Amino acid sequence: MDAEPDHELLSRYVEAFEQFDIDALVALFHEEGCMSMPPFAMWVRGRNDLFEFFSLTRPHCEGSRFVPITVNGGYPAFAQYMPNPEDAGVLIPWGIHVLEIKDNQILHVQNFINTKLFLRFGLPEQIHR
Repeated sequence: MDAEPDHELLSRYVEAFEQFDIDALVALFHEEGCMSMPPFAMWVRGRNDLFEFFSLTRPHCEGSRFVPITVNGGYPAFAQYMPNPEDAGVLIPWGIHVLEIKDNQILHVQNFINTKLFLRFGLPEQIHR
């Protein structure tokens, strides 16, 4: 894993995800890139599978916004707020993306689906668009 996070790479990840540009998003991943989503027993490995996964989750994630945070002593992470199905003007907590970087590419994204984590990080219960 890279010692210092590549801030340009992190910015491109946020931009690609928030625009839900799947091609741009997948291109940021290392050839060994993968994604997991605790507490779900899910492991997506490789760019083709990542592309398929993001394509399937588009309706759920499109319109999301990220708030940058750090976890575990310095890992780059982002709190993902997703559109509230009951109020289009509000985004609600969904998950915490923790990124591991190798060779200036994303090696692994652990997306912790646990909205209680937002409170532990002092994050708001919702954000407005």
